[in-house]
Amino acid sequence: MDVADFHCDLLWYLANDAKRTVYDPESQSSVSMFKEGRVAVQTFPIFTITGKSSVKEGMKQFEIFQRLSKLDPDFFGPTMRYKLAIENASGFCNEEEPLEEGLRRVERWWTQSPIYYISLTWNQENRFGGGVDTQVGLKEDGRRLLQWMSGRKIAVDLSHASDRLAEDILKEIKKWDVIPIASHSNFRAVCPHPRNLPDHLAQGIAQEGGLIGLNMVRHFIGENGPHAILLHLEYAHRLKIENHLCLGADFFGEIDLDRAKMHLKPYFFEGFSNSACYPQLRKILSSSCSDEYIDNLMYSRLNHFLETYPHVN
Repeated sequence: MDVADFHCDLLWYLANDAKRTVYDPESQSSVSMFKEGRVAVQTFPIFTITGKSSVKEGMKQFEIFQRLSKLDPDFFGPTMRYKLAIENASGFCNEEEPLEEGLRRVERWWTQSPIYYISLTWNQENRFGGGVDTQVGLKEDGRRLLQWMSGRKIAVDLSHASDRLAEDILKEIKKWDVIPIASHSNFRAVCPHPRNLPDHLAQGIAQEGGLIGLNMVRHFIGENGPHAILLHLEYAHRLKIENHLCLGADFFGEIDLDRAKMHLKPYFFEGFSNSACYPQLRKILSSSCSDEYIDNLMYSRLNHFLETYPHVN
């Protein structure tokens, strides 16, 4: 059965070395892995860390996204539909330039390729708000960005937001036409990692019609092996939001991670470290879930969201 996934960092991998290709297995999301995993729909975010080169890196990844159909014309487009997103708004707007300049830049991107969601920040603080490593909430530039997104029906991603920022966003978007999502997050009550969602934020996303993409990173699932993903599904059922789950596996090339974080390896469980793993994941899910529920979780729910909610030019 086909798979739809909300979050994969292939653009970041390709941008870090001009010699890299879409066929490299170390990307954890090569063309052959996508094929083996039956990935039919994939969202690719532009990922940058806030800094002086954020916009330069963001522009490079946008250009790569624009060229995917040329990098493998038989796969990107005809076989797998692919969507654009932004993980950290610093990728289109530096800290010190006028906000209007950054908005004009992302407007140009949006007119060329629909943007399906934007995360205001990554783990740190920027001009828009605070990430999970902070206790900073929504800033004025963040409010103005949400207003811009509303006119274009772009979802806002809470996966890397601080709890305070996420709470502020859920209040602010009641003024605007913006749906909240968490493209790659699990449940904090099951696995107590700050990147996972507390109950009130998970329920807030569901109440606004958003989706939560289940993350396959070991540190966000828990240390009891890949079967622990079932605990997250069971918890979503307890919260009565199980019909708001999809996949947001977060596969990325570990080779580019900061050496200071190397102690965290391995990032994924054996056999569940790349986009080829979805048939194995389906087997795990089949022990507790119906075929209909699995199909909705792994494909139909996200595919429907991507086809119906965001504005497409």
